[in-house]
Amino acid sequence: MEENLSAYANYELGEAFFALTNKMVVRDGIPFSRTGDFEFVSPNWRKLADKKDKTPDDIKKIDEDYKMEIRDLADSCIIYMGAKTNNKTYKFSLEDYKNFLSATNVDKFAIPNDKAELEIYNKKIEIQFKKLANHGEETGDDLIDNKDFAAYIYALDMKSERDENNNFKGFILNGKITPMDYAVAYHQLKEDKDNLFSLKLRDAYKNLFVNNA
Repeated sequence: MEENLSAYANYELGEAFFALTNKMVVRDGIPFSRTGDFEFVSPNWRKLADKKDKTPDDIKKIDEDYKMEIRDLADSCIIYMGAKTNNKTYKFSLEDYKNFLSATNVDKFAIPNDKAELEIYNKKIEIQFKKLANHGEETGDDLIDNKDFAAYIYALDMKSERDENNNFKGFILNGKITPMDYAVAYHQLKEDKDNLFSLKLRDAYKNLFVNNA
C-alpha cells in the first residue's frame, strides 16, 4: 500500500461504498428510496456533532474526525478500484476508469447495447471522469486519485441549508449519503456544463486540501 494512504483503508469498505451507492439510482438517475443511506461517520462523531453547547475543542474535533473518516473511506475506494483494475499506482486515467466500470457492477445497469446510445453513454462517462479527476475545475491532471475521491465523497455529503424565507445559507455536513444526494450527483456529473455539483467538488477540495494546507 502506498505510504500516503490511510492505515485504516481497506478493500471491503471500498467495495461496500460502491455496492450500496450503485443501488441508490434507477436507470435514469432517479433515486431508489428503498435503499438505505450510506453513513461513514462513527456514532461518537454523531453524538458530539449533535451536542448543543459545543466548545471550540469540540468543534475542532468534529472537523478533524470528519476529515479522517472521509480519508479512510476515499482511500478504501481507491484500493478497491486499484484491485479491480490491477493499478497499484492509485492514480486512474480515463481508460482505467472505464475498465473499472466494466470490471464491476458499478453503473453496469446503465451501459446500453445500442451503438449510438453507447457512444452517448461513453461521452457522459468522459464528462463524469473529468469532473471527478479535476474536482470540478475546468482543467487538471485528468487523473483520479485519493484526494479527488475524498472531494467527491465530501461533495456527496454537502446539503443545502436555507433560512425561514428559503434563502440559501450554505452547506451542512452530516456524514450521511442518501439516495437523493447520490441521484442528484449521478445526474449532474454527466452534464456537460458547470453546475451545482461542480461547485460542490471545488469547495470540497478546497476545504479538505487547500484551506488547511
